[in-house]
Amino acid sequence: MIGTLVTHRRVLDFIAPFALGLVAIGLSSPPAYADTFPSLSAEIAAELQYETGIGPDSAAPQSDFLFTTIEVGLSAGLSENFSIESVVLLEPVDDPPAGENLTFENQGVFAEELMLAYHGDNWSVLAGKFNTAFSTGWDLGAGIWGADFPEDYEVTEKLGLAASRTLGSEANGHHTLYGSLHRADRSFLSGSLIEDRGRLRLADGGATNTKDFDSYTISLTGEDISAGGLGYHLAYRSHAHGDTDLNAVREDGFSAALFGTIPVGAIEIKAMTEGAYINNAEGGSDDISYLTVGGTAFFAESWNAALSVTFRTTHVEGGANINDHRFQATTGWEWESGLTLDFGYRYSKEDGTNDHVLGLLMAYAFSL
Repeated sequence: MIGTLVTHRRVLDFIAPFALGLVAIGLSSPPAYADTFPSLSAEIAAELQYETGIGPDSAAPQSDFLFTTIEVGLSAGLSENFSIESVVLLEPVDDPPAGENLTFENQGVFAEELMLAYHGDNWSVLAGKFNTAFSTGWDLGAGIWGADFPEDYEVTEKLGLAASRTLGSEANGHHTLYGSLHRADRSFLSGSLIEDRGRLRLADGGATNTKDFDSYTISLTGEDISAGGLGYHLAYRSHAHGDTDLNAVREDGFSAALFGTIPVGAIEIKAMTEGAYINNAEGGSDDISYLTVGGTAFFAESWNAALSVTFRTTHVEGGANINDHRFQATTGWEWESGLTLDFGYRYSKEDGTNDHVLGLLMAYAFSL
């Protein structure tokens, strides 16, 4: 009991100054910068998240997990078209052990993206380290935990070349065709500071971890197709595997999503659904499929309520399927400054284990 009280006191000791700091930032106006070259701009998003396990059948009963995620997107404009763009993250780099109380442990800093980009009127080319345009659920997932399972198949930290071309009009919507050729990043940027996650080596193997740039992603994304902002995303990826000595095969992935805004009286609902199928996942013989449905209702000027569920099925070759799912329900408030506070409940079933979690998320984003 004493240990639990100490843990919660540590949580409150950090939440109080963190909240006051975010409120102070939100009440101040970020400085403007001139649109001259060279120029520097930043997009910063800070989150503080707290989770606690509940219920007799939780995987980690009464465990507490407090962590922060800070994403800093920097863009150095070299000219009207050329820029150096990067995304630096501070976040947990390892999953918390079941049953342990963790307060800001396993937090590491690393560069998720670093690239040279050229942006024309309706086309772009970039070279360097980037995340590919496969799927949208990792970004559009509703609530605190709606993006958790879709993050399984997000394609991040790849080294290569990518290009996109946008066509359309305000009347017909905008449609962007994207393609990338890439492999896993094995440079010093694959490591992390503070908590060392280890640098990726060729000997580690794995999907896209090859000598050549022989993995690729193609996608087509439509936005603003109707007055409700209807959009879609279709994508295919093909990943070569580095473990040729283990008879690993090429992994193929497909994803399809629909998203948009639905007005219901004074309530505005942002809804999305996405399905994904990963064939020969991680170069093995099993396939994995995902289905996510979720939405967030905005009402009473500042309130929101979000529901989402994701079903994940592992299709085991020669064996029984493994069925997992994750459901979450959250609600929250947004202040005029942009500071948000959400809290809710998550229920998940993974590997036959039921897990019940309560949590809260405080977040603020601003530009410089």
